[in-house]
Amino acid sequence: MMAKLTLVLIITALLPAMLEAKQWQDSDLDGVPDLKDACASTPLNTVVSANGCKKSPANGGQLNRSMVITPDLCLRTSAGKRYPAACTKPSHIAVKFEFARADVLLNQLQAVEVIARWLKSTGRDLLLVGHTDSLGSPAYNMQLSLKRAEQVKKVLVEQFGLHASRFQVVGVGSAEPVANNQTRQGRELNRRVEFLAIVQ
Repeated sequence: MMAKLTLVLIITALLPAMLEAKQWQDSDLDGVPDLKDACASTPLNTVVSANGCKKSPANGGQLNRSMVITPDLCLRTSAGKRYPAACTKPSHIAVKFEFARADVLLNQLQAVEVIARWLKSTGRDLLLVGHTDSLGSPAYNMQLSLKRAEQVKKVLVEQFGLHASRFQVVGVGSAEPVANNQTRQGRELNRRVEFLAIVQ
């Protein structure tokens, strides 16, 4: 009896998160969640109406390219430069994490989706770099940072349909902070996965 009660409590606790994740999922990356998407397999970069179906252009059948939602990102490269080479202001896009955790939070999926759209429009491969704050031993933080990068890769592959071969993952622990680890806000910013373009 006690085991059944425990199982019911666990299911009850997990159900809201599962439903929220399903509501957020957008399989064809058109900006309309699957639960509201009447055309759930529209091609990438197709302009859609609120119901998720292709929107008829009003300019004589010509698609207005400014309406196509493709992120215009300026990423650092694995060689320390920028991609595209002509860009001047790096995009500050990263996936943030809770303390001592490696799972990708629902509120971070928007950043992952932006990266997925960019990847599908450019064909460029990425290096995913995991980071931690300074709390914990160096060995633990190195392992945790790698797990964070691997989890982001998993989401990009399993939820956004990108090929695993397009990603390299690495963890650097707390070696490359972007903020002061002596403050809570700084530690929150340091718990992240960053995206570097791989340029041969």
